[in-house]
Amino acid sequence: MSDLSNLNGSEDENQGTRTVPVWDFPTRIFHWTMAIVVLVAWVSSEAGGSTFWIHVYSGTLLIGFVVFRAIWGVIGSRYARFGDFVHSPETVKAYTRNLAAFRPPHSTGHNPLGGWMVIALLVVILLSVLTGMMAHTRGYTGPLAYIAGGLFDGVHAGFVNLLMILIFGHVVGVLVHGFITRENLPRAMVTGNKDIPEGVKAEGIKPVGYVRPLIALACASAVVMYFMR
Repeated sequence: MSDLSNLNGSEDENQGTRTVPVWDFPTRIFHWTMAIVVLVAWVSSEAGGSTFWIHVYSGTLLIGFVVFRAIWGVIGSRYARFGDFVHSPETVKAYTRNLAAFRPPHSTGHNPLGGWMVIALLVVILLSVLTGMMAHTRGYTGPLAYIAGGLFDGVHAGFVNLLMILIFGHVVGVLVHGFITRENLPRAMVTGNKDIPEGVKAEGIKPVGYVRPLIALACASAVVMYFMR
């Protein structure tokens, strides 16, 4: 499980820090690239004519991102694995209470709330893509449209709206967490490094190499190509 120092709240906010590598390069590339693709898919969702296919192709790419992250959550580096950041409801409640009291415990990887946000985003993105593939609209017939004969058009829009709400909540959560803890989470997701308070036990990750990322990428690419054929 993730390093959660002092679940009853942090005690020393003014102690020194040390830099520890936390996020591997596949996790960082995944995070920012998927954000761009989601933005492209959302902006192009109301496009007409041939431009609408930008939405179709970017949406189809997203299922590859979900597959990649699902695999990487098993074979990735320590803090990228689901087992590290998917915490029990009791742990989430305790963390939330401490966060509300402006004394959250330190989390080396994803904090308990952030971990479940990752899961929620992946699930809603997957449902958005799958219902989009079941749609029959604007001259587009999704590869899964045969399942319900185009009845999922409205459901797809609903999941997209839910996704936008979750993304907004994610951004607000990052800003609030940064304000309370003085952690720069976006910078950490760029550099891969976190500033860890002295006295907090935190094990840095080791290089992941290329074999595991290529395995995950190959599986994700195969799924995307299947739906784009």
